[in-house]
Amino acid sequence: MKKQLSDQDKHISKQSFLNIIIPVFTGIIMFFSSCNSSDIEKINAIPSELHAPTMAVSNTELIYSENGLIKRKLISPQINQYLNIEKPYTEFPEGLHVEFYDSTENVSSYIKAKYCINDETEQLWTAQNNVVVVSAKGDTLNTEFLIWNQKTKKIYSNQYVRISNKNGVVHGKGFEADEDLTNWEIKQTSGTISIDKEDEKEEENK
Repeated sequence: MKKQLSDQDKHISKQSFLNIIIPVFTGIIMFFSSCNSSDIEKINAIPSELHAPTMAVSNTELIYSENGLIKRKLISPQINQYLNIEKPYTEFPEGLHVEFYDSTENVSSYIKAKYCINDETEQLWTAQNNVVVVSAKGDTLNTEFLIWNQKTKKIYSNQYVRISNKNGVVHGKGFEADEDLTNWEIKQTSGTISIDKEDEKEEENK
């Protein structure tokens, strides 16, 4: 009696399983049959959009040289390279510090920022968030957005910039200079403030 009841239960379970699994497979077949080539391409493209870095390194110092002379030194806590894509690029999500060297291998200027991305094809470096450029003469540029063109060796911005040196402080929107922060020009200058006068006022207020 117990064995007959067990066999009956097995038969019912098997029939229930078939009733469930057949419609599921039928639905899957109908789904792929209804997909055209365009839909399949979209499905296949999903993993490539969520790509992982080709290479990721931490706490890195890179030295670039030409004809045996050091030209640049790059320091960054995190470097992510994405090379196996249509437009390869390198990302510095935690910022970077780049030093430029002259013909005597002395530091001529440096750039630092909290975020940067480098277009590997165009060799355009876009620095953002608290960007600072300092020249060997002591000129200091502050901005939130700066582009460094590695090919032309120029730096420029179309946003607000501030340059300070021993002669004063200049504010403006739009900027261009050589990568060592020489021959700089600020467009739409908003004013110049004498640092010496500011110091005098501070002394008077004390």
